Amino acid sequence: MLRKSMPCVLAFLLLAVSAVAAEENQRLCALTRAYECTVGGECGELTIEEMALPHFVRIDLDKRSIIALDRKVERDDTKIIQIKDLEEITVLQGVEQRGWSIALGKESGNLTLSAAGDGHGFIVFGVCMNP
Repeated sequence: MLRKSMPCVLAFLLLAVSAVAAEENQRLCALTRAYECTVGGECGELTIEEMALPHFVRIDLDKRSIIALDRKVERDDTKIIQIKDLEEITVLQGVEQRGWSIALGKESGNLTLSAAGDGHGFIVFGVCMNP
């Protein structure tokens, strides 16, 4: 009986390990604070809602996309153009109405997003869970 069930057990373990490996390249993140600054030096805090951003996103490094998880915020997935792995952070870069960059802390889980347009810039802070 044990010999007959061993292939099933091994197949289950292989699937479980594959699922965990796939999740290692995904982050579940909460966006918590946002700021806007203008070329004139004026800066102010905005709510996540005022920036029309979701409170929660999933970052999928394999698919190179950022997916909004809030149902209240209707937006297409954001495409990641470049991913660079550094010692302490992973840097993501892309373009969506303006240029943007995200630094993901590998150990801390901190997320720092900066975006720049013509005469203004934004910075958004958050935190991510690594599976």
